[in-house]
Amino acid sequence: MAKTAPIINSKSRHKSVLIGWREWISFPDNGNFSIKAKVDTGARTSAVHATHIREMEKNDEKWVKFRLYQSGKYLFVEAPIIEYRKITNSFGVSEQRPVINIKIKLGKNSWKTEVTLARRSGMTYPMLIGRNSLKNNYLVHPHQSYLIGTPKNEK
Repeated sequence: MAKTAPIINSKSRHKSVLIGWREWISFPDNGNFSIKAKVDTGARTSAVHATHIREMEKNDEKWVKFRLYQSGKYLFVEAPIIEYRKITNSFGVSEQRPVINIKIKLGKNSWKTEVTLARRSGMTYPMLIGRNSLKNNYLVHPHQSYLIGTPKNEK
């Protein structure tokens, strides 16, 4: 069960949800497919490990089809490309990545957020949650993990 703690921002009247530095993220518009994520407040933008990336035209718009993978399960997703963004990764290497808007769920809350599609195969966690995705609704505990719990489909 998620704990709550008051936000340090005095202008806010609501409470924040306390989350760990690692959490499970679900995609409610995609069958609640779940993946492990590292919460990284040092990163501005969220990124997800995507394979089988194929760009295409759909209704005169640029779309992308890609595959998500976690624990022997995978899911193909199609989404419109919002833009391409220059991202500098943790190794200091810059690259252009497609950006999509996708609905994510953390605990009981779900919302649409911008996510870049990246090759994170060498990383421990297939998704990185950046601070723009968290907004001001969460406090991150730097020494605890999975405070929100495990999704039903991963138990």
